Amino acid sequence: MSVPKHIFIDTSIFDQFAFNFDSPRVKPFADALPILDLTLVDPDPIFRERTRHLKERVETIIHSIEKIEKTLPLIASLENWPSTGYFHSYKIRQLINGSMEDFLSKMKYVKIGYEGINIGKIMTWYEQGIPPFGKGKKNKEFPDALSIAILDRFSTNQSCDIAVISNDSDFEKACSRRTNLLYYPSLAAYLQVHQSESERVRIIQEWADENEGAFDELIEEQLGNLEYEFDQYVQGEINDPSLDHVSISELYVVGLAEKECTVSFEVEIGFTVNAEYEDESDFEYTPEGEPIGPVSHSGMISSTVEGSALAKISFDPKNNKAIGVTFVELDLPTVLVPVSELW
Repeated sequence: MSVPKHIFIDTSIFDQFAFNFDSPRVKPFADALPILDLTLVDPDPIFRERTRHLKERVETIIHSIEKIEKTLPLIASLENWPSTGYFHSYKIRQLINGSMEDFLSKMKYVKIGYEGINIGKIMTWYEQGIPPFGKGKKNKEFPDALSIAILDRFSTNQSCDIAVISNDSDFEKACSRRTNLLYYPSLAAYLQVHQSESERVRIIQEWADENEGAFDELIEEQLGNLEYEFDQYVQGEINDPSLDHVSISELYVVGLAEKECTVSFEVEIGFTVNAEYEDESDFEYTPEGEPIGPVSHSGMISSTVEGSALAKISFDPKNNKAIGVTFVELDLPTVLVPVSELW
C-alpha cells in the first residue's frame, strides 16, 4: 500500500499560486520532491491549457505595468523600472517558464496524447451529464473529459493509481467514480497524506473491522447487474436477486487521498434468486402416456458466489476518522445458480 507515486496536477492548482513557485501553496511540496520520487502524468489537453494560462498571466502582468505607466508616466524614468515592450514581455515569459521547468525537473515527466481514447465513451459522458460534464457551462468540459480518459487509460496500461490534484469539483466527482484515480484538493493535502500514511491505514482497517455491514447496501445494488446462469443446461429465467449475506476477508488499503481511500478485498456473497426453468431431461406425460413437455420448475434458490472487489471509503481528515463506503466495484465470475435446489 502506498500513496500514488504517479500524479496529475490540474491547471487550477497553478492558477491558485499564479505560477509563483515561491508561494507557500507550492513551496513545501516542491521542497519535498527530491525525496518523493514522483512521476507527473501530463495529458495534452491540460498541457495546452496550462501553456495558455501562463501566456495570459504574462499578458496580465504587462497590462498592469502599462496601466501604472499611463497613470504615473514619471515612474518609467526610474532606473530599474521594467518598461514594457516585446523584450521585457519575453523576459517575463522566460522567467516564468524557467521556474516551471525547474519545478517539473524534480519529477519524472510523462506527456500523454490521445492514442487509444474512446471518443464514443466521452460522448456518452457528455450526453448523460457524467462528470466532468454537468449542467449549464459544465456541459462543455471536453478538455477535462479528455484528460480524465487519458489518465484512466494510462493508469490501466501502467497498472498504477494516479493522484489527481485539482480544486475543480468536476475532477473530484470524476475521481469518485474510479478506483484508480484518487482526488486531492491541493498539493498540501497530497503532502499531508504522505506524512500520515501509516496512521490512516490503521484507522481505515479498524473501521472496516468494526463495521462489517458497511459494504452490504452498495453490493446489493449491484446484484442486478451481475450475469446469472444455471449450473446445468436448462432453459429458463433468473430474476429478482436479493442479498442474504456478505463476508469480507483480506481487506487492504491500496490508495490514499485526503478525503477518501481505496480498499481491495475478497468477498463471498450469499444471494437468493427467483428461478424458473424447464428440465428437458424429464418429461411430463398424460395418463395415456403421451409426452406433454419438459417438467417445469420454479421457486426461490439460494447460493453463494466468491470474488474480489474494490471500494472507496470517505474520510474526515479534520477528525481523523472514516465516514462510510461511497463506491463498490465487484469483480465476480458469472454467477452459477444450482438447479438441484429446486429438485
